[in-house]
Amino acid sequence: MLIIRGTKKLRDRMKSAPAASPDDESTTVLGDWFATALFWKPQAALLVNSQTMIPVFTPLAPAGKLLDRAPDAIAEVLRAHGVPDDVTAAERVEMSKVLIAPTNDRQIVGVVNEFAFQGEGVWRRHDPDLFSMSMRLSELILGPLMSRHDTPADELAAFFSNDAAVIAFPSAKAAVTPTPRRVHQLKVTLGGVTPPIWRRIVVDGGETLSHLHSIIQAAFGWHDAHLYDFNIDGVRYGVPDGDDWTPVKDERRVSIDQAIGNGDRKIRYTYDFGDNWDHDVVLDKTISAADIATVPDCIGGRRACPPEDCGGPWGYQELLDILADPSHPEHDERLEWTGGTIDPDAFDPAEFSGNLRRQ
Repeated sequence: MLIIRGTKKLRDRMKSAPAASPDDESTTVLGDWFATALFWKPQAALLVNSQTMIPVFTPLAPAGKLLDRAPDAIAEVLRAHGVPDDVTAAERVEMSKVLIAPTNDRQIVGVVNEFAFQGEGVWRRHDPDLFSMSMRLSELILGPLMSRHDTPADELAAFFSNDAAVIAFPSAKAAVTPTPRRVHQLKVTLGGVTPPIWRRIVVDGGETLSHLHSIIQAAFGWHDAHLYDFNIDGVRYGVPDGDDWTPVKDERRVSIDQAIGNGDRKIRYTYDFGDNWDHDVVLDKTISAADIATVPDCIGGRRACPPEDCGGPWGYQELLDILADPSHPEHDERLEWTGGTIDPDAFDPAEFSGNLRRQ
């Protein structure tokens, strides 16, 4: 069985399609596929795999038969990417029953939207067939994959070479087990930006990942205006959403002590799934609570936090270049948008306490 998780605008076109129940799960190796309707000329449907983010573009019409046609379109793209024939055939067998369901992962929906945006640009310039566009955009570097294999094509290849590993984390019951209070000094570095932007913070290990989110926001000067999650050795943590069944573990049930472990776990904090501000969180040292004056605190750092909604690392660099060039045609517009000039080297740890109060 295959579950296709469609956006509302797609589901509205498929009101008579068989719907999945909350207990239904995909039995395919690649799991669920997310889908949306693209009202181009002619109209198209876009499917994105939840595991590998491989895109599949296919005609939308007739929308009522999309669930019948989707398995063949998916199998064609998998074969073109070199997925073994026996695996593709097995996937096709498992997709003999296809059900529609609401989306349940905002990060994947963000990827769907990015493919739709990029695809529309390619469609208008080059007017390719939908299969060729599926293959072309599978080479697109995606923010959510930059800590893995960069592109959906590479992620798919790694998926079938058993290149991924996921660890089990302590149970929710263990998360609330009393432990001696420890204070951790962490270095949080924003990825994809040169020269590096980083903050050094101290946090109470008995607090939760939700608390760590607030500390990182205050230390950098973000405004907590977007979605986020923690990825710890391949396991995602955030705030579960009961309305859309968001498949993340509850960050409020896991302490910072547990997340850090012995300091050898890879912790990545991603803020804003559109701009994809990825932060690497590394343990500097663990100290006694008696040896530190203020907890939590930001005790060091370098360079200013980029403005919200500036387009991620690439967009931030472009913004700085435009602001530095008064002759650039967009200079005045960008200057008005930022509310004045930006000093990319500015950093004042004294701003942390005020930022934290606002959190």
